[in-house]
Amino acid sequence: MNPTFFYFLPSLLLIGIVFRGLGEAYENKPLACVLVEEIGGGGSSIPRTIRQTPVELYLMDPLNLIPEAPITSSPETLHLHVIDPSGKLLSPRLSSCEVTYLLPQEVPLAWVRSLTEEKRSPRALGHPWYSLSVKDDSDGNTVSAVLGPQGEKDDQLTVFLAVYSPSATLYARLGDPLAVPCGFWRGQQSRFAVEWRHRALGDGSVLYAYDGRLDRIEEIFQGCEMNFSTLHSHGNASLLVDKVAVSDHGTFLCTIYLPYIRAQRDMQLEVTALPVVTFLPDPLFARPGEEITLSCEVSRFHPLEISVDLLVRLPGDSQFSVLPGVSLSTHTLNKDGTFSLTASLSITASPERHGARYFCKVRHVSAPEGITRSNTLQVAGVAGLSLEDGMYLFAVALALYGSLSFLHRKFKLFFGTHESKKDE
Repeated sequence: MNPTFFYFLPSLLLIGIVFRGLGEAYENKPLACVLVEEIGGGGSSIPRTIRQTPVELYLMDPLNLIPEAPITSSPETLHLHVIDPSGKLLSPRLSSCEVTYLLPQEVPLAWVRSLTEEKRSPRALGHPWYSLSVKDDSDGNTVSAVLGPQGEKDDQLTVFLAVYSPSATLYARLGDPLAVPCGFWRGQQSRFAVEWRHRALGDGSVLYAYDGRLDRIEEIFQGCEMNFSTLHSHGNASLLVDKVAVSDHGTFLCTIYLPYIRAQRDMQLEVTALPVVTFLPDPLFARPGEEITLSCEVSRFHPLEISVDLLVRLPGDSQFSVLPGVSLSTHTLNKDGTFSLTASLSITASPERHGARYFCKVRHVSAPEGITRSNTLQVAGVAGLSLEDGMYLFAVALALYGSLSFLHRKFKLFFGTHESKKDE
Protein backbone atom coordinates (compact mmCIF):
# COMPACT_ATOMS: atom_id res chain seq x y z
CA MET A 1 0.00 0.00 0.00
CA ASN A 2 1.24 3.44 -0.90
CA PRO A 3 2.49 5.23 2.28
CA THR A 4 1.06 8.51 1.06
CA PHE A 5 -2.39 7.03 1.64
CA PHE A 6 -1.85 7.29 5.39
CA TYR A 7 -1.14 11.00 5.01
CA PHE A 8 -4.06 11.53 2.64
CA LEU A 9 -6.62 9.80 4.89
CA PRO A 10 -6.42 12.34 7.78
CA SER A 11 -6.84 15.11 5.23
CA LEU A 12 -10.04 13.52 3.97
CA LEU A 13 -11.32 13.18 7.52
CA LEU A 14 -10.50 16.83 8.24
CA ILE A 15 -12.30 17.99 5.09
CA GLY A 16 -15.32 15.90 6.08
CA ILE A 17 -15.40 17.46 9.54
CA VAL A 18 -15.20 20.94 8.01
CA PHE A 19 -18.04 20.19 5.59
CA ARG A 20 -20.12 18.79 8.43
CA GLY A 21 -19.45 21.90 10.51
CA LEU A 22 -20.49 24.09 7.61
CA GLY A 23 -23.63 22.07 7.17
CA GLU A 24 -24.53 22.46 10.85
CA ALA A 25 -23.75 26.18 10.82
CA TYR A 26 -25.74 26.85 7.67
CA GLU A 27 -28.78 24.75 8.44
CA ASN A 28 -31.60 24.40 5.98
CA LYS A 29 -34.00 25.84 8.52
CA PRO A 30 -34.58 29.52 7.77
CA LEU A 31 -34.61 32.18 10.46
CA ALA A 32 -38.17 33.42 10.92
CA CYS A 33 -38.27 37.23 10.90
CA VAL A 34 -40.77 40.05 10.49
CA LEU A 35 -40.42 42.98 8.09
CA VAL A 36 -41.76 46.08 9.84
CA GLU A 37 -42.92 49.00 7.67
CA GLU A 38 -44.63 52.26 8.49
CA ILE A 39 -47.28 53.03 5.87
CA GLY A 40 -49.91 55.70 5.37
CA GLY A 41 -49.70 59.32 6.36
CA GLY A 42 -47.98 61.32 3.67
CA GLY A 43 -49.66 64.58 4.60
CA SER A 44 -53.19 63.20 4.13
CA SER A 45 -55.80 62.53 6.76
CA ILE A 46 -54.99 58.81 6.70
CA PRO A 47 -53.14 57.89 9.91
CA ARG A 48 -49.89 56.01 9.77
CA THR A 49 -50.01 52.31 10.50
CA ILE A 50 -47.48 49.52 10.98
CA ARG A 51 -47.45 46.68 8.49
CA GLN A 52 -45.71 43.42 9.31
CA THR A 53 -44.67 41.00 6.59
CA PRO A 54 -43.31 37.52 7.39
CA VAL A 55 -39.72 36.99 6.31
CA GLU A 56 -37.68 33.83 5.98
CA LEU A 57 -33.96 34.53 6.18
CA TYR A 58 -31.73 31.83 4.72
CA LEU A 59 -28.07 31.84 5.73
CA MET A 60 -26.12 30.87 2.63
CA ASP A 61 -22.86 28.96 2.44
CA PRO A 62 -20.21 31.41 1.20
CA LEU A 63 -18.33 28.52 -0.52
CA ASN A 64 -21.51 27.12 -2.16
CA LEU A 65 -20.73 23.69 -0.68
CA ILE A 66 -24.11 23.22 1.04
CA PRO A 67 -27.24 22.90 -1.12
CA GLU A 68 -29.89 25.55 -0.68
CA ALA A 69 -33.07 24.59 1.11
CA PRO A 70 -36.28 24.36 -0.89
CA ILE A 71 -38.79 27.16 -0.35
CA THR A 72 -42.07 25.80 0.97
CA SER A 73 -43.65 28.84 2.63
CA SER A 74 -46.57 30.94 1.42
CA PRO A 75 -46.16 33.41 -1.47
CA GLU A 76 -46.76 36.36 0.88
CA THR A 77 -43.53 35.55 2.72
CA LEU A 78 -40.42 37.53 1.79
CA HIS A 79 -37.38 35.31 1.21
CA LEU A 80 -33.91 36.74 1.82
CA HIS A 81 -30.72 34.78 1.15
CA VAL A 82 -27.87 36.14 3.24
CA ILE A 83 -24.15 35.48 3.33
CA ASP A 84 -22.74 36.31 6.75
CA PRO A 85 -18.95 36.82 6.63
CA SER A 86 -19.10 38.31 10.14
CA GLY A 87 -20.21 35.00 11.66
CA LYS A 88 -22.52 36.81 14.09
CA LEU A 89 -25.78 35.37 12.76
CA LEU A 90 -24.84 31.69 13.03
CA SER A 91 -26.14 31.05 16.55
CA PRO A 92 -28.95 28.47 16.39
CA ARG A 93 -30.65 30.14 19.38
CA LEU A 94 -31.22 33.51 17.72
CA SER A 95 -34.80 34.70 17.98
CA SER A 96 -36.86 37.90 18.01
CA CYS A 97 -35.75 38.69 14.48
CA GLU A 98 -36.89 42.00 12.97
CA VAL A 99 -36.12 43.50 9.55
CA THR A 100 -36.66 47.06 8.34
CA TYR A 101 -35.84 48.84 5.10
CA LEU A 102 -32.71 50.96 5.22
CA LEU A 103 -32.00 54.06 3.12
CA PRO A 104 -28.21 54.55 2.81
CA GLN A 105 -27.35 58.24 3.07
CA GLU A 106 -24.84 60.76 4.30
CA VAL A 107 -24.99 61.78 7.96
CA PRO A 108 -24.48 65.49 8.80
CA LEU A 109 -22.29 64.94 11.86
CA ALA A 110 -18.75 66.22 12.32
CA TRP A 111 -17.39 62.77 13.20
CA VAL A 112 -19.02 61.11 10.14
CA ARG A 113 -18.45 63.73 7.45
CA SER A 114 -14.97 62.49 6.49
CA LEU A 115 -16.32 59.03 5.58
CA THR A 116 -18.12 60.36 2.48
CA GLU A 117 -16.16 63.49 1.65
CA GLU A 118 -15.64 62.42 -2.00
CA LYS A 119 -19.42 62.65 -2.61
CA ARG A 120 -19.33 59.53 -4.81
CA SER A 121 -21.75 56.82 -3.78
CA PRO A 122 -21.30 53.22 -4.99
CA ARG A 123 -23.74 51.70 -7.47
CA ALA A 124 -24.84 49.16 -4.88
CA LEU A 125 -26.78 51.87 -3.06
CA GLY A 126 -29.41 51.68 -5.80
CA HIS A 127 -30.56 48.24 -4.61
CA PRO A 128 -32.69 47.42 -1.54
CA TRP A 129 -30.86 47.55 1.80
CA TYR A 130 -32.10 46.20 5.10
CA SER A 131 -31.46 46.67 8.79
CA LEU A 132 -31.61 43.42 10.74
CA SER A 133 -31.93 42.99 14.51
CA VAL A 134 -31.76 39.54 16.09
CA LYS A 135 -31.69 38.56 19.75
CA ASP A 136 -30.90 35.44 21.70
CA ASP A 137 -33.64 35.37 24.35
CA SER A 138 -31.79 32.81 26.46
CA ASP A 139 -28.83 35.06 27.33
CA GLY A 140 -29.70 38.47 25.88
CA ASN A 141 -27.06 38.54 23.10
CA THR A 142 -28.22 40.98 20.44
CA VAL A 143 -26.90 41.72 16.95
CA SER A 144 -27.79 44.65 14.70
CA ALA A 145 -26.64 44.18 11.10
CA VAL A 146 -26.83 46.01 7.77
CA LEU A 147 -27.69 43.79 4.81
CA GLY A 148 -26.76 44.97 1.33
CA PRO A 149 -26.78 43.52 -2.20
CA GLN A 150 -24.48 40.62 -2.97
CA GLY A 151 -25.12 40.77 -6.71
CA GLU A 152 -27.78 41.98 -9.09
CA LYS A 153 -30.60 40.02 -7.43
CA ASP A 154 -32.49 41.93 -4.75
CA ASP A 155 -32.93 38.86 -2.54
CA GLN A 156 -29.22 37.95 -2.55
CA LEU A 157 -27.68 39.85 0.35
CA THR A 158 -24.54 39.98 2.44
CA VAL A 159 -23.66 41.47 5.82
CA PHE A 160 -21.79 44.77 5.43
CA LEU A 161 -21.80 45.82 9.10
CA ALA A 162 -22.63 44.03 12.37
CA VAL A 163 -22.82 45.65 15.82
CA TYR A 164 -23.34 43.39 18.83
CA SER A 165 -23.50 43.38 22.61
CA PRO A 166 -23.73 40.53 25.13
CA SER A 167 -26.75 41.88 26.99
CA ALA A 168 -29.56 44.37 26.65
CA THR A 169 -29.52 45.24 30.38
CA LEU A 170 -26.48 46.02 32.52
CA TYR A 171 -26.16 46.41 36.29
CA ALA A 172 -23.44 48.53 37.84
CA ARG A 173 -22.68 49.41 41.46
CA LEU A 174 -22.59 53.11 42.33
CA GLY A 175 -19.00 54.41 42.37
CA ASP A 176 -17.50 51.40 40.51
CA PRO A 177 -15.76 51.58 37.11
CA LEU A 178 -17.76 50.21 34.18
CA ALA A 179 -17.18 49.02 30.62
CA VAL A 180 -20.36 49.34 28.50
CA PRO A 181 -19.84 46.59 25.90
CA CYS A 182 -20.14 47.17 22.16
CA GLY A 183 -18.40 45.18 19.44
CA PHE A 184 -18.58 45.54 15.68
CA TRP A 185 -17.51 43.85 12.44
CA ARG A 186 -16.81 45.97 9.33
CA GLY A 187 -15.12 43.57 6.96
CA GLN A 188 -12.40 45.26 4.89
CA GLN A 189 -13.90 48.74 5.26
CA SER A 190 -11.25 51.02 6.76
CA ARG A 191 -13.47 54.07 7.20
CA PHE A 192 -15.60 54.07 10.32
CA ALA A 193 -16.78 56.29 13.15
CA VAL A 194 -18.03 55.54 16.67
CA GLU A 195 -20.64 57.46 18.61
CA TRP A 196 -21.86 56.90 22.18
CA ARG A 197 -24.99 58.61 23.47
CA HIS A 198 -26.81 58.51 26.79
CA ARG A 199 -30.54 58.93 27.11
CA ALA A 200 -32.53 59.30 30.33
CA LEU A 201 -36.05 60.67 30.91
CA GLY A 202 -36.30 61.73 27.27
CA ASP A 203 -33.09 63.77 27.24
CA GLY A 204 -30.11 62.64 25.19
CA SER A 205 -26.47 63.72 25.14
CA VAL A 206 -23.29 62.70 23.31
CA LEU A 207 -20.76 61.02 25.61
CA TYR A 208 -18.10 60.16 23.05
CA ALA A 209 -17.57 60.61 19.30
CA TYR A 210 -14.55 59.32 17.38
CA ASP A 211 -13.63 59.66 13.70
CA GLY A 212 -11.76 56.45 12.94
CA ARG A 213 -10.57 57.57 9.53
CA LEU A 214 -8.91 60.73 10.84
CA ASP A 215 -8.10 59.11 14.21
CA ARG A 216 -9.61 62.09 15.98
CA ILE A 217 -11.83 62.45 19.04
CA GLU A 218 -14.64 64.86 18.19
CA GLU A 219 -16.67 64.76 21.42
CA ILE A 220 -15.80 63.50 24.89
CA PHE A 221 -17.61 63.63 28.22
CA GLN A 222 -15.57 63.82 31.41
CA GLY A 223 -14.90 60.39 32.90
CA CYS A 224 -15.39 58.49 29.60
CA GLU A 225 -12.78 56.94 27.31
CA MET A 226 -12.16 54.15 24.81
CA ASN A 227 -9.35 51.66 24.24
CA PHE A 228 -8.10 52.54 20.74
CA SER A 229 -5.81 49.53 20.52
CA THR A 230 -8.64 47.00 20.82
CA LEU A 231 -10.96 49.29 18.85
CA HIS A 232 -8.87 49.10 15.67
CA SER A 233 -7.57 45.55 16.08
CA HIS A 234 -10.62 43.69 17.42
CA GLY A 235 -13.58 45.99 16.80
CA ASN A 236 -14.08 46.53 20.53
CA ALA A 237 -15.88 49.87 20.87
CA SER A 238 -16.73 49.50 24.56
CA LEU A 239 -17.16 52.74 26.48
CA LEU A 240 -15.08 52.92 29.68
CA VAL A 241 -16.66 54.89 32.52
CA ASP A 242 -14.32 55.84 35.38
CA LYS A 243 -16.92 55.97 38.15
CA VAL A 244 -20.61 55.14 37.85
CA ALA A 245 -22.99 57.85 39.09
CA VAL A 246 -26.76 57.78 39.55
CA SER A 247 -27.01 60.13 36.55
CA ASP A 248 -25.67 57.29 34.35
CA HIS A 249 -28.91 55.40 34.91
CA GLY A 250 -30.71 55.11 31.55
CA THR A 251 -29.98 53.96 27.99
CA PHE A 252 -26.56 53.86 26.36
CA LEU A 253 -26.56 53.86 22.55
CA CYS A 254 -23.55 52.62 20.57
CA THR A 255 -23.66 53.62 16.89
CA ILE A 256 -21.08 52.50 14.31
CA TYR A 257 -20.92 54.45 11.05
CA LEU A 258 -19.52 53.26 7.72
CA PRO A 259 -19.81 55.29 4.51
CA TYR A 260 -23.57 55.81 3.94
CA ILE A 261 -24.67 53.13 6.41
CA ARG A 262 -24.84 52.70 10.17
CA ALA A 263 -25.96 50.20 12.83
CA GLN A 264 -26.82 50.76 16.46
CA ARG A 265 -27.11 48.86 19.71
CA ASP A 266 -28.84 50.16 22.82
CA MET A 267 -28.27 48.90 26.36
CA GLN A 268 -30.20 49.76 29.51
CA LEU A 269 -27.99 50.55 32.52
CA GLU A 270 -29.40 49.99 36.01
CA VAL A 271 -27.29 51.76 38.65
CA THR A 272 -27.52 50.06 42.04
CA ALA A 273 -26.41 51.16 45.49
CA LEU A 274 -26.42 48.69 48.42
CA PRO A 275 -28.63 49.88 51.29
CA VAL A 276 -27.10 50.66 54.68
CA VAL A 277 -29.45 49.08 57.25
CA THR A 278 -29.54 50.09 60.94
CA PHE A 279 -31.98 48.47 63.40
CA LEU A 280 -32.71 50.49 66.57
CA PRO A 281 -32.79 50.49 69.55
CA ASP A 282 -29.65 48.47 70.05
CA PRO A 283 -29.42 46.96 72.66
CA LEU A 284 -33.14 46.34 73.04
CA PHE A 285 -33.88 46.71 76.81
CA ALA A 286 -37.26 47.64 78.33
CA ARG A 287 -39.27 47.49 81.56
CA PRO A 288 -42.47 45.43 81.75
CA GLY A 289 -45.33 47.40 80.19
CA GLU A 290 -42.99 49.94 78.56
CA GLU A 291 -43.80 50.93 74.97
CA ILE A 292 -40.78 51.04 72.69
CA THR A 293 -40.47 51.90 68.99
CA LEU A 294 -38.56 49.62 66.63
CA SER A 295 -36.91 51.61 63.83
CA CYS A 296 -35.27 50.15 60.76
CA GLU A 297 -33.33 52.89 58.99
CA VAL A 298 -32.52 52.07 55.36
CA SER A 299 -30.26 54.63 53.71
CA ARG A 300 -28.29 55.38 50.52
CA PHE A 301 -29.95 52.85 48.20
CA HIS A 302 -30.74 52.97 44.49
CA PRO A 303 -33.03 52.40 42.61
CA LEU A 304 -36.08 53.45 44.58
CA GLU A 305 -37.95 50.13 44.52
CA ILE A 306 -37.40 48.43 47.90
CA SER A 307 -39.21 46.18 50.37
CA VAL A 308 -38.83 46.47 54.18
CA ASP A 309 -40.47 44.02 56.62
CA LEU A 310 -40.32 43.65 60.41
CA LEU A 311 -40.56 40.11 61.75
CA VAL A 312 -40.49 38.42 65.16
CA ARG A 313 -39.59 34.99 66.49
CA LEU A 314 -41.13 34.49 69.93
CA PRO A 315 -39.40 32.49 72.67
CA GLY A 316 -39.79 28.76 72.07
CA ASP A 317 -40.91 29.23 68.44
CA SER A 318 -38.90 28.21 65.39
CA GLN A 319 -41.02 30.12 62.89
CA PHE A 320 -40.92 33.81 61.99
CA SER A 321 -44.04 35.90 61.72
CA VAL A 322 -44.44 39.20 59.91
CA LEU A 323 -45.44 42.07 62.17
CA PRO A 324 -48.46 44.03 60.90
CA GLY A 325 -48.92 47.78 61.14
CA VAL A 326 -45.41 48.79 60.08
CA SER A 327 -45.31 52.43 58.95
CA LEU A 328 -42.93 53.61 56.23
CA SER A 329 -41.69 57.16 56.07
CA THR A 330 -41.57 59.07 52.81
CA HIS A 331 -38.31 58.49 50.98
CA THR A 332 -35.56 61.10 51.22
CA LEU A 333 -33.49 62.03 48.17
CA ASN A 334 -29.80 62.35 49.05
CA LYS A 335 -27.32 64.63 47.31
CA ASP A 336 -25.72 61.76 45.37
CA GLY A 337 -29.10 60.66 43.98
CA THR A 338 -29.62 57.77 46.38
CA PHE A 339 -32.67 57.35 48.65
CA SER A 340 -33.32 56.78 52.35
CA LEU A 341 -36.39 55.81 54.39
CA THR A 342 -37.36 54.45 57.82
CA ALA A 343 -39.73 51.63 58.79
CA SER A 344 -41.06 51.83 62.36
CA LEU A 345 -43.38 49.92 64.69
CA SER A 346 -44.34 50.38 68.36
CA ILE A 347 -44.42 47.31 70.64
CA THR A 348 -45.13 46.85 74.35
CA ALA A 349 -42.62 44.90 76.43
CA SER A 350 -43.99 42.08 78.57
CA PRO A 351 -42.47 39.18 80.51
CA GLU A 352 -43.86 36.76 77.90
CA ARG A 353 -41.82 38.51 75.19
CA HIS A 354 -38.54 38.36 77.07
CA GLY A 355 -36.00 36.79 74.68
CA ALA A 356 -38.11 37.48 71.56
CA ARG A 357 -35.92 38.19 68.54
CA TYR A 358 -36.98 40.99 66.19
CA PHE A 359 -35.77 41.20 62.61
CA CYS A 360 -35.64 43.87 59.91
CA LYS A 361 -35.47 42.28 56.44
CA VAL A 362 -34.72 44.44 53.38
CA ARG A 363 -35.12 43.26 49.79
CA HIS A 364 -33.48 45.25 47.00
CA VAL A 365 -32.13 44.60 43.51
CA SER A 366 -28.58 45.31 44.77
CA ALA A 367 -28.87 42.49 47.35
CA PRO A 368 -30.55 39.43 45.76
CA GLU A 369 -30.37 37.43 49.02
CA GLY A 370 -31.69 40.31 51.11
CA ILE A 371 -30.21 42.16 54.11
CA THR A 372 -31.25 41.24 57.67
CA ARG A 373 -30.59 42.93 60.98
CA SER A 374 -31.87 41.63 64.36
CA ASN A 375 -32.11 42.50 68.06
CA THR A 376 -33.23 40.46 71.08
CA LEU A 377 -35.70 41.95 73.56
CA GLN A 378 -34.52 41.89 77.20
CA VAL A 379 -37.26 42.67 79.72
CA ALA A 380 -35.97 43.90 83.09
CA GLY A 381 -36.54 41.66 86.13
CA VAL A 382 -37.58 38.58 84.20
CA ALA A 383 -34.37 36.57 84.11
CA GLY A 384 -32.84 37.85 87.41
CA LEU A 385 -29.38 39.28 87.51
CA SER A 386 -27.90 39.01 84.06
CA LEU A 387 -24.23 38.99 83.14
CA GLU A 388 -24.55 42.57 81.92
CA ASP A 389 -26.16 43.63 85.21
CA GLY A 390 -23.32 41.97 87.15
CA MET A 391 -20.75 43.77 85.05
CA TYR A 392 -22.49 47.11 85.67
CA LEU A 393 -22.62 46.46 89.46
CA PHE A 394 -18.97 45.46 89.49
CA ALA A 395 -18.03 48.64 87.65
CA VAL A 396 -20.05 50.74 90.10
CA ALA A 397 -18.49 48.97 93.08
CA LEU A 398 -15.02 49.46 91.64
CA ALA A 399 -15.63 53.15 91.11
CA LEU A 400 -17.05 53.53 94.63
CA TYR A 401 -14.08 51.73 96.11
CA GLY A 402 -11.67 53.97 94.24
CA SER A 403 -13.48 57.12 95.39
CA LEU A 404 -13.52 56.03 99.05
CA SER A 405 -9.84 55.09 98.91
CA PHE A 406 -8.98 58.52 97.48
CA LEU A 407 -10.99 60.33 100.17
CA HIS A 408 -9.46 58.17 102.90
CA ARG A 409 -5.95 59.11 101.80
CA LYS A 410 -6.84 62.80 101.63
CA PHE A 411 -8.40 62.82 105.11
CA LYS A 412 -5.50 60.86 106.57
CA LEU A 413 -3.00 63.27 105.04
CA PHE A 414 -4.96 66.32 106.25
CA PHE A 415 -5.44 65.18 109.85
CA GLY A 416 -1.92 63.83 110.04
CA THR A 417 -0.45 67.22 109.05
CA HIS A 418 -2.74 69.07 111.49
CA GLU A 419 -1.69 66.87 114.44
CA SER A 420 2.02 67.34 113.63
CA LYS A 421 1.65 71.13 113.79
CA LYS A 422 -0.09 70.88 117.23
CA ASP A 423 2.78 68.75 118.60
CA GLU A 424 5.32 71.39 117.52
